[in-house]
Amino acid sequence: MVKKVTKAVSIFSEAISPIYHVWAWILLVWTIYRYFFRFPEWVDEFIVKPCIFILPVAWYVIKKEKRRLDSVGITGKNFFTSLYIGIGFGLVFALEGILAHFLKYRNLSVNPIAAFSDYGFGLIIISLATACSEEFLCRGFLFNRIMEKTKKLVPSTVVGAVLFVLLHIPMILLINKLQGVTLVIFFLTDFILAAANSMLYENTGSLIAPILVHLFWNMTVALYL
Repeated sequence: MVKKVTKAVSIFSEAISPIYHVWAWILLVWTIYRYFFRFPEWVDEFIVKPCIFILPVAWYVIKKEKRRLDSVGITGKNFFTSLYIGIGFGLVFALEGILAHFLKYRNLSVNPIAAFSDYGFGLIIISLATACSEEFLCRGFLFNRIMEKTKKLVPSTVVGAVLFVLLHIPMILLINKLQGVTLVIFFLTDFILAAANSMLYENTGSLIAPILVHLFWNMTVALYL
């Protein structure tokens, strides 16, 4: 039994090894950046993240794979369906974030929060930029390519979700320095977010729904957590 499991894992890993390599290089560069540099958040989200998360993947898809960007979810296919689904599931994740806030603080504060006071409506734009970069890399490329190669939804979803969570470790350890219950909640909700968005992507073939859900979640984290 152990041999069969080991063989299955080996075959799975071998099938997606080029994808691992792309992700590992991106994680390395992102970690180095997070360790050595501290710029305003708008610089991170509008300049640095697109350069690290989006441009290398777009280059890889176009030059190495010889494919178009619609193969990573940049498409208008199922636009309105994706829009409605994204808003619906986004509201669910917003409620999940509020629940996490209640579990952490044992009360529910709905007053204007520091993040919104600092950024105003710019918080929405920054959250959208974050969602676009991370969903392009993690759903459009990582999950999608793993799914294409393995044809196995559950393992692809789990692996993609783990890679998504690991991508946040530089931020967690070097910037936010989360610990205790907050750290556990962050890992758990990030995993659930990634898994749900993988399912949405698989069903719509578009990044619209995952980006909207991610946007709602980012806003909730900024305002309540």
